Amino acid sequence: MATGFDARVAVSTAEVTYGTRVAPTRFMPLTAEDLGFTINRYTSPAIGTGAWGRPSIVTTKVGAGSISGDVPTVGFGFLLNYLNGNTNTPVQDGATTSYATTFTLDTLGSKSFTTQVQNPPVTSATLVPHDMLGVMAQGITFNWAAGGVLSYSMPVVYQNLDTAQSLVSYVAPAAYDLFSFTGGSITIGGVLETNIIGDGSIEIGYPLRDDAFALGSGGLIAKPVLADKPTASGSFTADFNDNTNLTRTLNNTSADVVMKFEGAVIASSFKYTLQVTLPDCVFTTGRATVGGPGPVQQSVAFQAASSTADVPTILHRSTGATL
Repeated sequence: MATGFDARVAVSTAEVTYGTRVAPTRFMPLTAEDLGFTINRYTSPAIGTGAWGRPSIVTTKVGAGSISGDVPTVGFGFLLNYLNGNTNTPVQDGATTSYATTFTLDTLGSKSFTTQVQNPPVTSATLVPHDMLGVMAQGITFNWAAGGVLSYSMPVVYQNLDTAQSLVSYVAPAAYDLFSFTGGSITIGGVLETNIIGDGSIEIGYPLRDDAFALGSGGLIAKPVLADKPTASGSFTADFNDNTNLTRTLNNTSADVVMKFEGAVIASSFKYTLQVTLPDCVFTTGRATVGGPGPVQQSVAFQAASSTADVPTILHRSTGATL
């Protein structure tokens, strides 16, 4: 028999044609997936067919859900590559074994990929392959918790489900580490926040159209395109020590917010890094209220609101010369 920890999830390189399978090759170290597939039916209310006459037919199909995991120090760029339409190339840091890739989120919603979930049946040790075709990222959320690690969730929408494929050969993920809470930081306007206590998150969202079904297309969605402007926002819990966070809201302050998590040293001064930069954020932090005898805390909230179209970026520094 098999259980959840036996499951495997593989991701392909970019599809050449949207919805046309590319064999997945990269197995990702995930903690969960919920890539559901919805098959919609039309049931006719026809009269004159008897009490139990209820003819129905399949009309449309669409898949959606998310993949989640702890952010690995190695190999994560393969997934981040699907957050923009650019050709993303790692750049060597000097003559070291460190490589940095900056994912600039200026071209969105253009790349699709194939995912194979190798499902564990309860009564057998032989995994069952489910291939999702035409998978497109709808953004990404990074979050952390006190005493934990940096984790992520990537919501996706996909075109079709294929259960006729064979299991792709398993290749274990390259050795990796995690980004500890102890290596994290937030700077606002270049100033380090020193009183962050507890959880926090940064969310980047792409509102993709996922309900466009072309007539005669077999009920499958057309390739999703942006249906609205993308969004970027975040929040964290801080001890109340002064009015700094509230004043940003009252003064309509605009400032860059940078989340950085660092791991071990790769070479020289270069460390494993995951850094998200949200330029020109505004703040919606409310007044800290006193709810009892314990320490007073407040939720600091912000959102990207650039008047000059400054673009969020994600930097990943690792040992990978390729994604």
